[in-house]
Amino acid sequence: MERAISLISFNANHQLQVRFLMLVISLVYLFNFHVNDIWTPNESFYAEAVREMFESGNFIEFFYNYEPRYKKPPLTYWAIAGSVAIFGISEFAIRLPIVLMGILTVWFSYLLGKKLYGEKAGIYSMVMMAVSLQFLSVKQYASPEVPLTLFFTASMFYFIKAYMEKNRTSLYLSYLMLGLAVLAKGFPYLIIAAGIIGLFLLIENWKNWKGLLNDIKFLKLHLGLPIVLIIGLSWIIFMYLKDGSAFWEVYYTETFGRALSKPTRGPQPFFYVEVISWSIIPYSLAFFYALIIAFKSQKNFKEVSFAFSWFITMFVIFTISKGKIPTYIIQAHPAMLLMIVPLLISLNPVKKISKTFWAFLFLFPGFLIVIGTIAIIQILHLNIALYLIPTLVIFLAVLLYNQTFTKKNSKLVAWPFWAMVGFMIVFGSFFPKIEDYRPYDEIGKKLENRDDINDKTPLIIHETLIHNMPFYAKRKVIDYQTTEFIQKSEGPTLALVKNSILNEFADFETVWSGLIYDFSSESQFFKFVMAVKKAEDGDLSKFAPYSLIYKE
Repeated sequence: MERAISLISFNANHQLQVRFLMLVISLVYLFNFHVNDIWTPNESFYAEAVREMFESGNFIEFFYNYEPRYKKPPLTYWAIAGSVAIFGISEFAIRLPIVLMGILTVWFSYLLGKKLYGEKAGIYSMVMMAVSLQFLSVKQYASPEVPLTLFFTASMFYFIKAYMEKNRTSLYLSYLMLGLAVLAKGFPYLIIAAGIIGLFLLIENWKNWKGLLNDIKFLKLHLGLPIVLIIGLSWIIFMYLKDGSAFWEVYYTETFGRALSKPTRGPQPFFYVEVISWSIIPYSLAFFYALIIAFKSQKNFKEVSFAFSWFITMFVIFTISKGKIPTYIIQAHPAMLLMIVPLLISLNPVKKISKTFWAFLFLFPGFLIVIGTIAIIQILHLNIALYLIPTLVIFLAVLLYNQTFTKKNSKLVAWPFWAMVGFMIVFGSFFPKIEDYRPYDEIGKKLENRDDINDKTPLIIHETLIHNMPFYAKRKVIDYQTTEFIQKSEGPTLALVKNSILNEFADFETVWSGLIYDFSSESQFFKFVMAVKKAEDGDLSKFAPYSLIYKE
């Protein structure tokens, strides 16, 4: 029993503890990750682009809905394509490399914490990164956020390892990983990395200009930069040479254009403060406290100088940038969590009010997560057996706090971690039910089973946009078309229309009928979940009856 408690409270033998936690994290990340049809617009772009890669045999140029897709570099496409080559085209294959990269990101967070502050710090970094809310929300969807976070985190790890050990091999690995990060999202991350490392070296060598010069010499920029540029810009150079301004105008708009010229609603200086307040839940409160402590004490600031340089560089750059998207801050998550770690290692408040406040920063979010888990089971009418999970989490909390041998700060980190693990298991159990109201795969199978409908016949969608339809229909999709456009189409005509106008297509055959979400976007996940909940209760107001119709 004592051994089990030590594992749960992060106080077991280090190697055993690491293996146990990585197993738990991996199981949670892999739980039901593949059961939903392709989801967000971004995921639809990547999934369909990879499908068309295999259809055309062209793995260098990318197309979505049979039109050039210039917006993003190739690494994410190629990672997904590698999985598809092994497992075939499916949601499982498309998402698997993203989930595995998410798990690897957690591992590099562990390595960072361990390198900077010791073995226990590695455990803390691992578990906090694993359950930070925003990272969990993107951990499985086919998009560049997780690959970018992995390679950027790996680059920062190998840099700090090289700096601390004066190890050239690690330095070149850092450049290699940075090149892959650029290949995942774009060359602005070369500038971000330069800002982080430059600020860190400046802090480390404040008023010691000779030391700063020596550190800059150690970086071997004349060798490192070519490594990054050759890896990161190879595809960009190829595409520019091939398609010229047609490629560059789109790609530039997606990178520097977003930062420099995108229309905004004003400067929004607190945009990312608000994002941070929820993005690393359940450890957001602890981060803000750690930030205050860092500024109050020169010793504490020096201790977190690398993590602070990483966080503040990204925070300032993205705050100044005109284009603001919450997911931009994900690559700063390891840094934010690393700022908490030294406090967990050394802070031991003596005064009762200080002890209470420190405990509150961790216990309160964990408590809210457990309450939320119970509410989800009740609101979404999930299996009553799932109440065992929050009950078990509460039991674990009682068990932990009755054990005097367990270090207090380990208990504080463990409680919200297990609360979030329980939440993810409960919420993940709802994913299959969602598919009753997402018929895209069903539509695709209907078309696949109709030999008389040529796959060159485009699918016309009446007055709406469904991003994942090209992937499931396996054909060109023409969105937002009028009734008149469909009626006047020459030759074989395939269309997806609302049943409310079905009588205007009397000469069409109905291939499929069913409900499709018809309010806002499924990307607004919790709104969609509540729409499904209402539908389960008999209220179908957020769904419209559609029919897939065909005329030869």
